[in-house]
Amino acid sequence: MFRYVSQFVTRYWPLVFIGWGAVFLILHFSAPVWDDVARDGDFAYLPDRAASVQGEKLRAAAFGKSESQSEVVVVLARRNGPLTAEDLAFSERIVETFQPREGEQTPIVNVVGPTAQVVGKKLKSPVTDHGQAALVILQMRGEIMAVENMKPLAEIYRKLDELAQSPDKPAGLKIGVTGSGAVGTEMLIAAEESIRNTEWATIGLIIIILLVVYRAPLLAAVPLIALAVAVFTAFDALAILAGISLKTGWFEFAVFKTTKIFVVVVLFGSGTDYCLFLIARYKEELSKGAGIIDAAARALDAVSAALLASAWTTILGLGMMIFSDFGKFRNGGPAIAVALVVALVACLSLAPAILCVLGKKVFWPFRVDLDSGEESDDIRLGRRSIVGARFQGLWNFLGERVLHRPVLILAASLLVMAPFVWNARSIDLTYDLLSELGPDRRCVQGTALLREYFPAGETGPVTILAFHPTADFLEGSDRFRLLRELTQAIYSMEYTASDGTRFKPIQSVRSLVDPLGEGTTGSTFVSGVVRARAKAMYVAQQEPYRGRVTRLDVIFPYDPFSVESIYLLDTLEKYLNEWASSHPQWNGAHFYFIGTTPGIRDLRAVTLSDQQLIQRLVPLAVLFVLILILRRPVLSVLLVLSVIWGYYVTLGITELVFSWVRGATYHGLDWKLPTFLFVILVAVGEDYNIYLVTRVLEEQAKYGFAEGLKSALRKTGGIITSCGIIMAGTFIAMISGSLRTMHQLGFALALGVLLDTFVIRTILVPCIIVLLDRYLPRWPGMKTPKASPGTREVHLAPHLQAEIPVESRR
Repeated sequence: MFRYVSQFVTRYWPLVFIGWGAVFLILHFSAPVWDDVARDGDFAYLPDRAASVQGEKLRAAAFGKSESQSEVVVVLARRNGPLTAEDLAFSERIVETFQPREGEQTPIVNVVGPTAQVVGKKLKSPVTDHGQAALVILQMRGEIMAVENMKPLAEIYRKLDELAQSPDKPAGLKIGVTGSGAVGTEMLIAAEESIRNTEWATIGLIIIILLVVYRAPLLAAVPLIALAVAVFTAFDALAILAGISLKTGWFEFAVFKTTKIFVVVVLFGSGTDYCLFLIARYKEELSKGAGIIDAAARALDAVSAALLASAWTTILGLGMMIFSDFGKFRNGGPAIAVALVVALVACLSLAPAILCVLGKKVFWPFRVDLDSGEESDDIRLGRRSIVGARFQGLWNFLGERVLHRPVLILAASLLVMAPFVWNARSIDLTYDLLSELGPDRRCVQGTALLREYFPAGETGPVTILAFHPTADFLEGSDRFRLLRELTQAIYSMEYTASDGTRFKPIQSVRSLVDPLGEGTTGSTFVSGVVRARAKAMYVAQQEPYRGRVTRLDVIFPYDPFSVESIYLLDTLEKYLNEWASSHPQWNGAHFYFIGTTPGIRDLRAVTLSDQQLIQRLVPLAVLFVLILILRRPVLSVLLVLSVIWGYYVTLGITELVFSWVRGATYHGLDWKLPTFLFVILVAVGEDYNIYLVTRVLEEQAKYGFAEGLKSALRKTGGIITSCGIIMAGTFIAMISGSLRTMHQLGFALALGVLLDTFVIRTILVPCIIVLLDRYLPRWPGMKTPKASPGTREVHLAPHLQAEIPVESRR
């Protein structure tokens, strides 16, 4: 089949260009704008069974859907004393600037400041040695990471800058901006910057690496042109699928802003490798005297099986993420896999067509000499040989050493890497959105300013929904007594922190009996307006939950995103359940928790569960492909274990590097890193093992075990090394973005690929092959055939390639 496809692509290359042009234009004009279908946020993709999701459903059913989905908080601080009357007057001006007119539909629902009745008191901090602060809260319609918040936030920043420069601003008054809406929107802005920077950095690094390694401009143009078309075609195809999913709901398929980053680096990294293997075989066929069209056809026929097998491991590995519970994993992996299919088709059709057009000029300013008699997958141009030929002595040396001392070399290599694997067993993960943003971001600076004057938990209170099927918190005669008991119980709870300190951690509880959370449970409010507002806020008004659900807002002493807050929430939940069971009037009550910390707790539980599932499914999928290709089960298992070992080494080194670089500001690796790192390293990393092992089997069929192994190392060394450097270059381009997550992931992926290129493929895999032949020679499929002159050899494996007479290749 490959032969017929190869002949069609190369003989009718004008039709290939026309076909790709037609597909590109149709998709481009049919696809919706990416930002119109891209979705973001983390909590929105938790499974329905998550406790916080169930709590949100109860809140919506009992209290109605809130118009406000996020907040932008303006912090006003005076460091040298209490806020002055001029400061409070300036806060009123901010409120007036952003308060929507009655009946007007704006992105801002409502604005509350420190001079407001009742709640205004809680928006001012106590006076301390370093002054006092007040808050102005802008309640936004858009969700925490909604794209529709981006323009309103830019307008808010613009107006605040104008107010800060106006003569009415009191001297010495500090202004900061924070809040869930500001943090989420700045995350989206940083994601856009990361996409833009990563695209240019990836292309630039590939051009530089190709020119430095191969020194042929047109050769570098082949993968760049083919993959640029593939990337934009993939973007449009993904946008169309996401748009159909949004409009019809026939199937689940979502894309995110950060999906573009992964598509760019994976497609350019893997696709460039595919193109280089094609070009290497193309040059080999030209050097044998074949014509341009015939050389392109033979090259495509020769590498198609290997490229399909290599790509299939990555596609299948990414596709395994569809079984995740977390929606971002479940959609992100398959989206990248779909894009990789597009890139593979481009490499097997558009790239050969470009070679047919350029002919031998692709190697300019060098010429293609006739075959010297030595086969190699390397692309050697000019007298000054490149990576492969330059290190022929190294590959020979490694082959000799591995054959003579495989146990010693394998044991020494594993021992050197073992400490990093051990370190990877207990790494810390962070779920803090702010940790992804740099210190120069306004919301990061605003949050730091807020935390100087308010408890860390004020930025994300934990809301408790107490559902009591027999109570009446709205009109019942004992409602205040029941709520005082519950509030006092929460204040009385003791907690042992991670450092061993035992204390009562709850800072404040706001409820129907104490709306301001001042620690007094007496009914201090008398005004009918105040009473009505408190009831509407803290007691369910809608059937069938009217009067049966009450709300309490609890302030923790810790950052809402911290693991310590999660531990405290677990303790509080267990405590309340035990307390209710021991108090007859609260028997049958159920407690639901919503807010930032409950969402983070569920996110942590779901993603850790998904990580364990993915770490089982992906290796099994890759193993299936390897056994299908190599038909050597034991070797296939060990190859999978080798890349898993490389993953843990990479994870351990990455944790050490970033903990050292970030110092006191380091709170852990981003929670998404282990999952994406594992999938990409195990799937993509197996590519180079496939290239090496299939060439080893081919060479051993001709020259015997020892000489075949050395020959394979020598002939594949240069091209695999070049591909590894290029792949690492595309991944390291991710650090050019603004998101710290991408810095960590880009570094880890680049490190992992280099480790796979220079250690696992070069040292571990050859040692494994030698030891298997030495100690398991009779294992099914492991017996190496003896070489004999004139026998018929195969490329890759016997079932993947048509037989070719050895004599015809010499």
